Amino acid sequence: MATNHYVYMLECKDGTLYTGYTVDLEERIKMHEAGKAAKYTRGRGPFRLVHIETYPTKREALQREYAIKRLPRAKKRELIEKGNRCDEDSE
Repeated sequence: MATNHYVYMLECKDGTLYTGYTVDLEERIKMHEAGKAAKYTRGRGPFRLVHIETYPTKREALQREYAIKRLPRAKKRELIEKGNRCDEDSE
């Protein structure tokens, strides 16, 4: 069974955006909410999932995460609003 690799963006309660990578999106968001994930998100919850992209390989996902992190805030907002490459899975 193939593993999906996700790049996601969270909007923090202070309006900032966090971009991350995971193979288990639901569990990773729970970790952010519990303050046990990235240092940046600790104390910044609750979070709103605003963007998801799905990739077949870890390499592709990490490259995309890096590219998104380098974007200026306005471009990140544009990506969120346009929904570009947003592959939200429905289970």
